[in-house]
Amino acid sequence: MEEIKNNSEQNSELKTNKKEDQKIKFLLQKYYSRVRIITYIYQSELFDTKLSLKEIFQDNDLDNWEVKILSTIESKYDLFINIAKRFISEEWEWSRINPLTRAIIIYGEYELLLNDPKVVINEMINISKIFSPNNDYKFVNKVLDLASKKVFNK
Repeated sequence: MEEIKNNSEQNSELKTNKKEDQKIKFLLQKYYSRVRIITYIYQSELFDTKLSLKEIFQDNDLDNWEVKILSTIESKYDLFINIAKRFISEEWEWSRINPLTRAIIIYGEYELLLNDPKVVINEMINISKIFSPNNDYKFVNKVLDLASKKVFNK
C-alpha cells in the first residue's frame, strides 16, 4: 500500500514538473520572440528608416505571430514614435536617444495595447537591463509608465 502511495506522489510531481517545464518553455519562447521583434525595430531605428516588412522578409524567418506584430507596428510606427515623444524632455530629441532604447519603447507601446502595463513595463525594463547601456532602463520605465497612464488609460 505504501508503494502505491509513493508512486502516486511521484506521478503527481512529474505532472507538476511537466507543467512547470511547459510554462518555462512558453515564457522563454515569448521572451526570444520579443527580442527578435525588438531587433527588427532596432535595425530600422539604427539606420533611421521606417520599419518595412518587405525588407525584413528578404533575410529572415519569422513565425506568424511575429509577422502579425511587426505588421501592426509598421502600420502604426509614426503613432508610437509620437506617443513616446510626448513623454521625453523638451531638451531631448527622439534621434538623440539610443536606437535600441527607442526600439524597446516602440515595442513596449505596442504591448501596452494588449497586456497589463505592470507586466509590459517589467519585461521592457528587463530587456533594457540586458541589452541597453547605462541606466536606459529607467528612461524606458518612465516613458512607458507615463504612456500607459496618459495614453492607454491603464
